[in-house]
Amino acid sequence: MKKKDRYPPFVALTWQLLNSKAYKELTFAAGKVLPYFLGQVKLGYRDPERYKTQFRFSYTEAAGYGFSRETFRRSLKDLQGKGFIQRVSPGGLRGNGYGYSLYVLSRQWETL
Repeated sequence: MKKKDRYPPFVALTWQLLNSKAYKELTFAAGKVLPYFLGQVKLGYRDPERYKTQFRFSYTEAAGYGFSRETFRRSLKDLQGKGFIQRVSPGGLRGNGYGYSLYVLSRQWETL
């Protein structure tokens, strides 16, 4: 297939996710942030490694997508509380520099 014939990248939001109780209870902002988190992992939707792969998503990156620090902070809290993401390593000041929080995608939302 020629490069110009390829589909643009996309983030899969399955019907199961969209119709879940957890997704319906997300705040509007968290629902807009969620695809950016899902897009951080570049593995297939059914790949079991998808939910083990750690990634970072900084406040600076979120600001580049148009989210204020406070909106992003509240969205993080909501996405973690509803089981869409899980923080595996906190960020902040570490030694001589800044650290980033590390996250993994989670499927806990399915049991809500």
